[in-house]
Amino acid sequence: MFRGIYECTAAMRLQESVADVSANNLANSSTSGFSKSLALAKAAPQAEMVRTGKDPSGAVRKELIGDAALSVVLSETAVDFSPGAVQSTGNPLDCAIVGEGFFQVSDGKDLFYTREGRFSIDREGRLVSPSGLMLMGVEGPIAVGGATEVSIGEDGSVRADGRIVGRIGLFRFPAPGFLEREGSSRFRSTAASGQPIPVALAETRLLPGNIEGSNVNVVEEMARMITANRAYEASAKAFDADSEAGRGMIQAFGL
Repeated sequence: MFRGIYECTAAMRLQESVADVSANNLANSSTSGFSKSLALAKAAPQAEMVRTGKDPSGAVRKELIGDAALSVVLSETAVDFSPGAVQSTGNPLDCAIVGEGFFQVSDGKDLFYTREGRFSIDREGRLVSPSGLMLMGVEGPIAVGGATEVSIGEDGSVRADGRIVGRIGLFRFPAPGFLEREGSSRFRSTAASGQPIPVALAETRLLPGNIEGSNVNVVEEMARMITANRAYEASAKAFDADSEAGRGMIQAFGL
């Protein structure tokens, strides 16, 4: 009876997490460069149930009364880095990555990695991401000054009034699944992800005038959310049934 209550609680918490992850994916379905998250479950180990009390002398006494398995719990929230659809914008400062790799951006202190290629020029004449982070080139931030005509080439070169002022750097990671998400489309490297490795443009392609859309499948996420909500409701009903049974036993036997 009590084991059933624990298992129902674990199932409700898991489905709540699944629904939250799907809701966040749906909220970012139109965010360029967004990589969807996946809620992964795992079987929980059994835990001992211990009753704590006091013996006649007043000393604390613990008594093993059984074990309980929480069934399944949330293991981790992983990121799916499968590419999103490429969308043409015609904006010369937009750029999509076709293949492996991330753009490198910086706030002046830390480095971040993103596939969101919607760039603009800030007041200081630097190429920046939508969140205002500087786009990093092979030799540092890319500055175009007061140029009136700026474009990005397929080879990653940035031209300002016809003159090359920088070259975009692309990076990959030995274990990208361990990158830490910072915001919707931005990631930070970790010890588990490994250090960034430069990607040669012979291995991947840049498409100026395009952006990579979100890899979220709206229908798939809606179906996942509906399934999670129904599973939550079923677990809640089972929880209520077990709770009512327990209440009846306590009233009948005074346990």
